[in-house]
Amino acid sequence: MSQPPYQPAPHVPAGTAVQQPAAPTQIVFPGQVQLPPQPQFAPSPQQSARLPQGTLATGFPNYVPPPPSPVNRTSLYVGILVCLLTVAFAVLGFLVVG
Repeated sequence: MSQPPYQPAPHVPAGTAVQQPAAPTQIVFPGQVQLPPQPQFAPSPQQSARLPQGTLATGFPNYVPPPPSPVNRTSLYVGILVCLLTVAFAVLGFLVVG
């Protein structure tokens, strides 16, 4: 079993309060390491010059974004095909019945 057996809460007379310990807000398993909080934004050039590892990357000057995707016209082609087949079967049905 992964949980201890259920134990009922002790009976407390009315008018007295029992202090319960707060539940943990984060579960840490053995072997895990607590990491320091990471900065939200990249440091300024002056701050990065003082860092021991040197200057951090600030951007990608030679980056070229990919071209946009072509327009998806599948639904247009399927709609036209359905309309043409409907008209063709209507004409054939009219001729067969007539």
